[in-house]
Amino acid sequence: MDILKQVSELKDFLGDIYSFLEEHEDKFEDSDEFEEIKTKTWDWQQELAKFLPDL
Repeated sequence: MDILKQVSELKDFLGDIYSFLEEHEDKFEDSDEFEEIKTKTWDWQQELAKFLPDL
């Protein structure tokens, strides 16, 4: 499989996770790690985007 395709799929997967976290934020309000997980997910998604060519 092409490496750019794998990076793109991972970026999209992280985007799905981030969306899930935002949609269900109220269920995680008691979690101390929630904001850190959400921030790290966003950061990794942005870092992966740097490796993808602009379309």
